[in-house]
Amino acid sequence: MSAAQETLPSGLSHDYAPSGFLSETIVKDQFTGLALGGIDPLSYFVKGQPELGMPEHDLTYSGALWWFSNIGNKAAFLDAPDIYMPQFGGYGAMTIARGYLAEGRPQIWLLQDDKLLLFHSHANRVAWQQNPGELMQRALEEWPILIKKLVP
Repeated sequence: MSAAQETLPSGLSHDYAPSGFLSETIVKDQFTGLALGGIDPLSYFVKGQPELGMPEHDLTYSGALWWFSNIGNKAAFLDAPDIYMPQFGGYGAMTIARGYLAEGRPQIWLLQDDKLLLFHSHANRVAWQQNPGELMQRALEEWPILIKKLVP
Protein backbone atom coordinates (compact mmCIF):
# COMPACT_ATOMS: atom_id res chain seq x y z
CA MET A 1 0.00 0.00 0.00
CA SER A 2 1.28 3.47 -0.76
CA ALA A 3 0.25 6.99 0.03
CA ALA A 4 1.41 10.10 -1.79
CA GLN A 5 0.83 13.65 -0.76
CA GLU A 6 1.97 17.12 -1.58
CA THR A 7 1.04 18.85 1.62
CA LEU A 8 3.44 21.31 3.09
CA PRO A 9 3.98 22.31 6.69
CA SER A 10 3.30 25.94 7.36
CA GLY A 11 6.22 28.13 6.41
CA LEU A 12 7.42 25.84 3.61
CA SER A 13 6.89 26.84 0.00
CA HIS A 14 6.57 24.63 -3.08
CA ASP A 15 9.91 26.03 -4.27
CA TYR A 16 11.73 24.63 -1.25
CA ALA A 17 14.52 22.21 -2.02
CA PRO A 18 17.13 20.96 0.42
CA SER A 19 20.57 22.31 -0.29
CA GLY A 20 22.43 19.14 0.52
CA PHE A 21 25.64 18.18 -1.04
CA LEU A 22 26.05 15.21 -3.27
CA SER A 23 29.09 14.05 -1.34
CA GLU A 24 27.10 12.98 1.70
CA THR A 25 25.18 9.77 2.31
CA ILE A 26 22.36 11.79 3.91
CA VAL A 27 20.99 14.84 2.08
CA LYS A 28 21.30 17.79 4.45
CA ASP A 29 21.68 21.54 4.38
CA GLN A 30 25.31 22.34 3.69
CA PHE A 31 25.39 25.15 6.25
CA THR A 32 23.30 23.80 9.13
CA GLY A 33 23.55 20.04 8.66
CA LEU A 34 19.76 19.87 8.95
CA ALA A 35 18.07 16.91 7.27
CA LEU A 36 14.65 17.19 5.60
CA GLY A 37 14.73 20.96 5.98
CA GLY A 38 13.68 20.53 9.60
CA ILE A 39 10.68 18.32 8.90
CA ASP A 40 10.03 15.69 11.56
CA PRO A 41 10.61 12.37 9.73
CA LEU A 42 7.93 10.65 11.81
CA SER A 43 5.29 13.14 10.70
CA TYR A 44 4.94 11.39 7.33
CA PHE A 45 4.02 8.16 9.13
CA VAL A 46 2.07 9.54 12.10
CA LYS A 47 0.29 12.56 10.61
CA GLY A 48 0.27 11.53 6.95
CA GLN A 49 1.97 14.78 5.95
CA PRO A 50 5.23 16.61 6.59
CA GLU A 51 5.35 18.73 9.73
CA LEU A 52 8.18 20.95 10.85
CA GLY A 53 10.00 19.79 13.92
CA MET A 54 11.38 22.05 16.61
CA PRO A 55 15.02 22.82 17.31
CA GLU A 56 14.51 22.07 21.00
CA HIS A 57 13.79 18.44 20.02
CA ASP A 58 16.87 17.94 17.88
CA LEU A 59 19.12 14.94 17.45
CA THR A 60 22.33 14.36 15.55
CA TYR A 61 22.24 10.99 13.87
CA SER A 62 24.23 9.54 10.97
CA GLY A 63 26.01 12.83 10.37
CA ALA A 64 22.84 14.91 10.07
CA LEU A 65 20.77 17.07 12.40
CA TRP A 66 17.12 15.99 12.71
CA TRP A 67 14.27 17.97 14.24
CA PHE A 68 11.21 16.40 15.86
CA SER A 69 7.86 17.85 16.87
CA ASN A 70 7.93 16.17 20.27
CA ILE A 71 10.01 13.99 22.58
CA GLY A 72 7.99 10.87 21.70
CA ASN A 73 8.82 11.16 18.00
CA LYS A 74 12.47 11.69 18.85
CA ALA A 75 12.46 8.56 21.04
CA ALA A 76 10.70 6.49 18.35
CA PHE A 77 13.29 7.63 15.78
CA LEU A 78 16.15 6.68 18.11
CA ASP A 79 14.56 3.27 18.63
CA ALA A 80 14.20 2.54 14.89
CA PRO A 81 15.97 5.13 12.70
CA ASP A 82 16.10 2.83 9.67
CA ILE A 83 12.30 2.78 9.60
CA TYR A 84 11.81 6.54 9.77
CA MET A 85 14.76 7.96 7.83
CA PRO A 86 14.05 8.57 4.16
CA GLN A 87 15.22 5.74 1.96
CA PHE A 88 18.39 6.30 -0.01
CA GLY A 89 19.54 9.02 2.37
CA GLY A 90 16.93 11.45 1.08
CA TYR A 91 18.09 11.30 -2.53
CA GLY A 92 15.38 11.03 -5.15
CA ALA A 93 14.18 7.43 -5.50
CA MET A 94 13.45 7.71 -9.22
CA THR A 95 16.80 9.26 -10.05
CA ILE A 96 18.53 6.44 -8.19
CA ALA A 97 16.51 3.87 -10.15
CA ARG A 98 17.77 5.64 -13.29
CA GLY A 99 21.38 5.40 -12.09
CA TYR A 100 22.19 8.91 -10.87
CA LEU A 101 21.83 11.07 -7.77
CA ALA A 102 19.63 14.12 -7.26
CA GLU A 103 18.32 15.52 -4.00
CA GLY A 104 14.87 14.43 -2.98
CA ARG A 105 12.47 17.17 -1.91
CA PRO A 106 10.69 16.68 1.39
CA GLN A 107 7.40 17.97 -0.04
CA ILE A 108 7.41 15.42 -2.91
CA TRP A 109 7.08 12.13 -1.13
CA LEU A 110 5.50 8.72 -1.05
CA LEU A 111 5.12 6.01 1.56
CA GLN A 112 5.66 2.64 -0.08
CA ASP A 113 5.73 -0.55 1.97
CA ASP A 114 6.25 1.56 5.10
CA LYS A 115 9.30 3.27 3.60
CA LEU A 116 9.59 7.02 3.08
CA LEU A 117 10.63 7.86 -0.46
CA LEU A 118 11.48 11.35 -1.63
CA PHE A 119 11.50 12.51 -5.23
CA HIS A 120 13.38 15.24 -7.02
CA SER A 121 10.35 16.28 -9.07
CA HIS A 122 6.62 15.72 -9.33
CA ALA A 123 7.14 14.04 -12.71
CA ASN A 124 9.55 11.56 -11.12
CA ARG A 125 6.99 10.63 -8.48
CA VAL A 126 4.27 10.13 -11.11
CA ALA A 127 6.62 7.98 -13.20
CA TRP A 128 7.53 5.93 -10.11
CA GLN A 129 3.89 5.25 -9.33
CA GLN A 130 3.44 3.63 -12.75
CA ASN A 131 5.66 0.69 -11.73
CA PRO A 132 6.68 1.01 -8.07
CA GLY A 133 7.76 -2.58 -7.47
CA GLU A 134 10.14 -2.82 -10.40
CA LEU A 135 11.53 0.67 -9.83
CA MET A 136 12.14 -0.04 -6.14
CA GLN A 137 14.05 -3.18 -7.09
CA ARG A 138 16.12 -1.20 -9.60
CA ALA A 139 16.80 1.56 -7.03
CA LEU A 140 17.87 -1.01 -4.44
CA GLU A 141 20.34 -2.45 -6.98
CA GLU A 142 21.69 0.97 -8.00
CA TRP A 143 22.02 2.47 -4.50
CA PRO A 144 25.11 0.46 -3.40
CA ILE A 145 26.85 1.43 -6.65
CA LEU A 146 25.94 5.11 -6.35
CA ILE A 147 26.78 5.38 -2.65
CA LYS A 148 30.35 4.28 -3.42
CA LYS A 149 30.69 7.36 -5.64
CA LEU A 150 29.88 9.70 -2.74
CA VAL A 151 32.88 11.24 -1.03
CA PRO A 152 32.10 12.11 2.59
